[in-house]
Amino acid sequence: MNLFVILVILAAISTDVAFSQRRSPKPRGKEMCRSGDGSSYRGFVSKSTLGNTCLNWNKFKIPSGASKGLGNHNYCRNPDQSVMPWCRVRKGKKIVRQLCNIPSCSTPTVKPPQAVDTELTCGEVSERRMHKIVGGSFTPIESHPWVVALFHQGNRFLCGGSLITPCWVLTAAHCFSDGKETNIQRLSVYLGKMAINETDAEKEQGFTVEKLIIHQKYNESNFNNDIALLKIKSSNGGCAVRSASARTVCLPPSHTQLPAGFQCKIAGFGRERYTAWHYSQYLKQAEVKLLSKTDCTSESYYGGLITENMFCAGSPDWSTDACKGDSGGPLVCEVSGRMFLFGVVSWGEGCASPNKPGVYTQVNNYNKWIAAKTGLSKYTTGVMFPTK
Repeated sequence: MNLFVILVILAAISTDVAFSQRRSPKPRGKEMCRSGDGSSYRGFVSKSTLGNTCLNWNKFKIPSGASKGLGNHNYCRNPDQSVMPWCRVRKGKKIVRQLCNIPSCSTPTVKPPQAVDTELTCGEVSERRMHKIVGGSFTPIESHPWVVALFHQGNRFLCGGSLITPCWVLTAAHCFSDGKETNIQRLSVYLGKMAINETDAEKEQGFTVEKLIIHQKYNESNFNNDIALLKIKSSNGGCAVRSASARTVCLPPSHTQLPAGFQCKIAGFGRERYTAWHYSQYLKQAEVKLLSKTDCTSESYYGGLITENMFCAGSPDWSTDACKGDSGGPLVCEVSGRMFLFGVVSWGEGCASPNKPGVYTQVNNYNKWIAAKTGLSKYTTGVMFPTK
């Protein structure tokens, strides 16, 4: 008899639990937190902000209840676009509305995509201020935002370079005395650098070198084919992000020639004079004029030392020139409001010596080589160069 009573009681409890579960099923809504006014909230909070237990919604008549998350349950909802989810509670002999404290949905921070230069946005500058000194001028990095500072073992300045695509830097082959045996893990590259011994975190972007490609026909005895490529990579695996202090420079079309006397600019951290013991602390620029091939190969200049892959540039009074430390840096010429990379600082006798102009690698002799090595032929067609 006692066993029968126990079985009856257990059966009654099981039936009541099953009925309760059928009577108040937990909805499987999409939103379990509050976004906006919480109209779409379908979570399971069933107490008001004052700690009172919510009453079952079926005790009250509300049109379109099911479509607004109402039903045979007592979870907080916002069926009437109130300020936030609420429910009815019993307060003494009255039934009143009270708001519910629903955790808000965390809004993921959506970062806008980082801007990068393309072949259509190259060669643009946003800053042209100059602070004159003898033999050139200190210049803000915004005037030459493609200028790269290449360092060895983190702190020893090595060479300059030019950003030609967001992931590739063009520089001089002679910067790497170990040639193909160069340990690229010891190299670091910086964009946006105004001073080689200072750091400006807001302007600078730092990179490691993923790949070094030295021209296969580089001749270290006469500096023919003095050109090299660096593939760079940031700490997050990306490339250069476009900013006022980090831009790409345009490449001119293959074999395009500018006339002798055309004024161009050089920039770098090289020595301010040939006998100086140290490099320039700050980025400097100078204006030089292109010299004719006839002048450059004359016996009073360099004679037969100039190959078809080189050209000369200097100032008429021999007061400005590239110097040691500027190697690999850019010679850029402005055409139709854009800056085009025509030369890479290569070699010369002395610095700003009479009849000994700077010698530069003719960049647009290597457009096909650059395209083949980078796989980025769209940057080497010179699409932004004006056509007659």
